[in-house]
Amino acid sequence: MLKLHGYFKDGAIIQRGKPINVKGFAEKEVECVLKGGEYCYDLKVNPCGGKFRTEFPAVFDTKSVFTLSVSDGTESVSVNVRFGDVYMTAGQSNMSYALSATEDCDKYLAKAGESDISLLCLEEPPFSDTSEIHRPAYPKEDFISDYAWKKGSECSDVSAIAVIAASFVSERKGIPVGIVQTAMGGLSAETYCSRKTAETDADLIAFLKRMGRYCTAEDYNHSGIRNFTQISGVYNEKIAPLEGISFAGIVWYLGESSSCDFEYAQYFYRTMLLIKRDFDAMFGRIPFVAVHIAPEYYPYGDRCGYMEINEAITRLEKDETVTAVPIYDIEPRWLKTDGELYYHPIHTVNKAPVAQRVADVLSGKRKRYPRIEKVIIESGKAVCITCGGKLKGDKLNGFTVAGKNGKYYPASAVVRSENEIEVFSAEVKEPAYITYAFMQYQDFCNAVTEDGAPLLPYRSVEEEINSKYCFIPAYTVRGASMVYENCFGWNVGTCRKVPVWKKGEIYDAGDVEISIGEDGVKCRCVPQADKYFFFGLSPAFCLSGHRNHVADYGYWTVELTADSDTEFMGVVVRSYDGEVFRPDLYNGAKKAESVLIGNAPTVLSVCWKNGIRGDSAPIKFGKKIRKNFVQAEFLFRSRQETTVTVRSVELSDKNRSKGGTAAERKSSRSDAVLPTTE
Repeated sequence: MLKLHGYFKDGAIIQRGKPINVKGFAEKEVECVLKGGEYCYDLKVNPCGGKFRTEFPAVFDTKSVFTLSVSDGTESVSVNVRFGDVYMTAGQSNMSYALSATEDCDKYLAKAGESDISLLCLEEPPFSDTSEIHRPAYPKEDFISDYAWKKGSECSDVSAIAVIAASFVSERKGIPVGIVQTAMGGLSAETYCSRKTAETDADLIAFLKRMGRYCTAEDYNHSGIRNFTQISGVYNEKIAPLEGISFAGIVWYLGESSSCDFEYAQYFYRTMLLIKRDFDAMFGRIPFVAVHIAPEYYPYGDRCGYMEINEAITRLEKDETVTAVPIYDIEPRWLKTDGELYYHPIHTVNKAPVAQRVADVLSGKRKRYPRIEKVIIESGKAVCITCGGKLKGDKLNGFTVAGKNGKYYPASAVVRSENEIEVFSAEVKEPAYITYAFMQYQDFCNAVTEDGAPLLPYRSVEEEINSKYCFIPAYTVRGASMVYENCFGWNVGTCRKVPVWKKGEIYDAGDVEISIGEDGVKCRCVPQADKYFFFGLSPAFCLSGHRNHVADYGYWTVELTADSDTEFMGVVVRSYDGEVFRPDLYNGAKKAESVLIGNAPTVLSVCWKNGIRGDSAPIKFGKKIRKNFVQAEFLFRSRQETTVTVRSVELSDKNRSKGGTAAERKSSRSDAVLPTTE
């Protein structure tokens, strides 16, 4: 039976400018003809073992439709093809996520229909359980199913990123663009690696065995629900058959399945190096675009897998053909408001911005994203030297700094030249290490170049994450009004933006009007007698995936003002079991029950090591107790209309209070005066 390889179907796009490797299956001599425009070549080849392969000279004509035909004198096969740039996409669910399930899907489907693109989606057969998927145990020479190339207008059920990126690249280059889409939800990295290559890394194999992610060829398809992502399974089924096919580049968007802990990330990186070795051997050293995984909270492992995997992806740039694409600054959205019932917060529905960044790299608009190239320590400051574009802005958020003891603190950062950022903290006199955007939620990380490209996340030392790391809480970021909370799965929570500040949640206090600005959090209240003239503000203190850090630092340094005399009663906290405490408030070096604040900024310290119970008995807050605090409230008291501004809240290990006026509260009733032991 005469047959062309499954890649060569009507509508196929073949890589321009490279020799054309045509292969297929036959039992006797085959005549192969490729013609179109002014190009016409006729080659004859004898098959070997029922297979044939021949090579045509490169084609540079991207306008004409070509006919590729093969004949053995008895049978003949003919298909229409075109030439342009062809890319492979690889990954898991956020790569395979269909265009129809994304926001603005009609807009981008129409764009795809108007674009000169064609996609070959190596989709999975229908299944009700992934144990029904059986991968080949050994590399295949052709696809296991009969796939068809689809025009852009037919791709609503194809990868949104693949479709949208192809549309942008075709539009920018003015040529046909083809995509071979190999991704599927839930895939592990090792399924893209050949067994032969994987077995060269004994430590990796030992790790996979320990994690239950290894099986021999003899044990293939006995892994139950993990059949679909067995080691080398996707390589055998979808990658190996593409040997000899030319590509202009590869897009990788996978890592979620390894988002567990530092060890997983290290072995993910080793796996990626092996995959890259396979791909280089098969397709040449072509551009490899590695997209950072989506900003999601993975509630297992060390809870930091998201950061560690993206760090490993960035490290791949040691290979000059790799471009790491950050996406932390793209606002994640999970809800497609079309009335459908589907909802899974792990999948962002706004794929277009990610696809645009992929297209920027594939079309040559961007080679690398800006990064911190090195850090110089000078005069108590860490100076970051960046490359990749002129820095934009003045004051930056998202940096932390540590001394030689390795304990990090939120840091101030300012742009001092087009490629220099000064990073400093009053807590660290001699900086030794820094991080930037190395945290679960990077909502407020704002270091960008003038063309809007975000600075890649960075940390000085790649190591296991410990309690000395600081993942800057939103309530310490001046001007922060809303922050993301991601619970990973719909069945245990939701994914949404929540207020960073809202009305006090512990005291039944007065209503307040809250506004957020660069000068801080303003809280306006007309205090009422039936609320004992109390009013308060509660920060977003206990959110899924966020760390409030009160167990890791000894103090909050707070700066306050008020437009009329107002008492600051300190901070009150509620424990998981409902009990309420008040950490000690320091006014200068002395503890205070309350402090009077006015127009002049007052800097006070809230001590997280000591406080009082409801009966005013002193209590020490060990780390275990502090980890159980779930609510906090800044409590104020005034007999007149007032606007209080919380100008800043800083994590500290020292009492940095500069002092203010002590409030004097006198009871009008002698029988209300409590006895004193002093």
